[in-house]
Amino acid sequence: MKGNGFKVFTTIAFLGLCLWSLFPSFQSFYYSQKMSDMTAEEQAAYMDENRQNIQQARSESLKLGLDLLGGMHVTLEVQTGQLIGQLATNRDSTFDAALKEAIDRSEAAETPVVTAFVQEMEERDPNIRLSRYFRDEDDGITRRSENDQVVSWLRDQADEAVTRGMEIVRNRVDRYGVTEPSIQRKDDRQIVVELPGIDDPDRIRELLKGTAQLEFRLMAEPARLQQVAQRLIQYYEPSDSALAAAQTSTVDTAAAADGASEEGTALTDGTQLTEADTSEQGTSLTGPDTGSDAAGPSNPLVEAVQQFLPQGRPVTIAWATAQDTSTINSLMADPGAARIIPGDIELLWSAAPVASTQNGQEIYSLLGVKRQAELTGDVVVDASVEFSQQTNEPSVSMTMNAEGARIWSRITGANVGKQVSIVLDRYVVSWPNINEKIAGGRTSITGLESRQEAQDIVTVLKSGALPAPVDIVEERTVGPSLGEASIRAGFISVVVGLLLVALFMIMYYRTAGIVADVALLLNVILIFGVLAGFNATLTLPGIAGIVLTIGMAVDANVLIFDRIREEQNAGKTLRASVSSGYEKALSAILDANITTFFVGVILYSFGVGPIQGFAVTLMAGILSSLFTAIVVTRLIFDYMILERQMKVSYG
Repeated sequence: MKGNGFKVFTTIAFLGLCLWSLFPSFQSFYYSQKMSDMTAEEQAAYMDENRQNIQQARSESLKLGLDLLGGMHVTLEVQTGQLIGQLATNRDSTFDAALKEAIDRSEAAETPVVTAFVQEMEERDPNIRLSRYFRDEDDGITRRSENDQVVSWLRDQADEAVTRGMEIVRNRVDRYGVTEPSIQRKDDRQIVVELPGIDDPDRIRELLKGTAQLEFRLMAEPARLQQVAQRLIQYYEPSDSALAAAQTSTVDTAAAADGASEEGTALTDGTQLTEADTSEQGTSLTGPDTGSDAAGPSNPLVEAVQQFLPQGRPVTIAWATAQDTSTINSLMADPGAARIIPGDIELLWSAAPVASTQNGQEIYSLLGVKRQAELTGDVVVDASVEFSQQTNEPSVSMTMNAEGARIWSRITGANVGKQVSIVLDRYVVSWPNINEKIAGGRTSITGLESRQEAQDIVTVLKSGALPAPVDIVEERTVGPSLGEASIRAGFISVVVGLLLVALFMIMYYRTAGIVADVALLLNVILIFGVLAGFNATLTLPGIAGIVLTIGMAVDANVLIFDRIREEQNAGKTLRASVSSGYEKALSAILDANITTFFVGVILYSFGVGPIQGFAVTLMAGILSSLFTAIVVTRLIFDYMILERQMKVSYG
């Protein structure tokens, strides 16, 4: 092996590095097989005993894609139409009608919402000035801005919303702990997310869709809410006599609530909010089941709620069960009912149930809050999960920046004795009383159901707020059993392909065929080692790429062996034939493999998901097959011919 020392060292080092990269995968497989034979109790005990080693092996092992491991494929669509509405500073009925029509037109024609909106506005008024509705001094959008400038700004904002949405979704997924997620932009408003190994799809849906729009709002005045409630009842009353009956019924239900509170079932709207207070809002007490009949069957609004103006709940306009909230929302959206609600007041539901009926139905509060937010979540610089020392219930502790702390101090100082609502994604998480001025910028979100809910809120707060709402327009879930079947089928295909190619090479090329098979086996090990070493993800199309590589891997050996046979037929010695065969076949081998490698680069650059998985294994296979065909087989032949003086048959 004189003169081949560097080649031998490189081959051994490369092989050792690949085996070292694959060692965690072998460990993870060993742990999985060992625990599969255990009972549930034995598995739990074994996990507790070896948790760190098992987690480390799994995190460093070869990553499996969605189609092999199971998980979720989700397509998110950024609601550009709602973003345009949020950007507008001076909306009117014409604007709202045009925006609604533009959203419908965009969905039907699959055109950008901004384009459809501009077309709709110009069709309604050819002389329209878009700067009438949009202003942004920082970006130079003023009342003098031309339409083209406003349109360009809107398109930039829409594009930035998708780009920022991708970053925020990636941050949320990373904080959730998903292994090797795939997050890519599909078009002008869609984001494709692939999450392998997900076992809680519902939680992921909420995590991806949550806009994390955190707001601190003051509560509406109780006296005004009472007037609003009575006017809403009157609006839906079919007659004056029915109204009197409904009002009497309302008094009766309030009295029933008051009587129930004496029995220990009264609710607490919120905790006393002080600088160091982390106690929780009660969410598990049972309230009275008044039934819909007691509220007056002729009035659809009274019929839908459990109680109007519950006793001792000054900022709560009504209680309702979860299934009745959609009915109430529809009734409140009626144009006549909407005009009854003052413009500076908004009715929002509590995020968590505040009570339950006697038959176990959860009850939510419809709360009156000020429409204008005093403070938003942009001022939150840190958030963490904490637990009450008294009840061990979770809460989210938030720290604000200097500007937020200054505003929060002013708000709490000016509203001592009043209630403030903490609104997350248009649901009131808690509505505590302000006992004192709070300086320092620390406060808490309380009344949460579980540590998981608290952790999810922390995740979205730390990751940032989505610039616009997103909807899930496509979702596919791959079960673990289907993934196991794919792995089994892929493994069988690789083994069968390897055996067939190996048998053909031995039968046709004899001794040289055995050398090619050794290189082929080494080639497969190197491919998996490269994938594991670079944290690439193995997918089902990736396995197809490996099978293709197995077939292509011997192509270089075929060229070399045929060249060697030609040189032997020309009368050269075996040693000279081998040297000449490798030299003359090299250019053809490089041409074929380099062009194929470039195809893999193009597939990886412009493809998504499965196409990228195929491209990764194809490129890794080409590199490893070149190395084994040109370097490894030459080393073996040099050893057999020069060192051992063996006769080698090339078929």
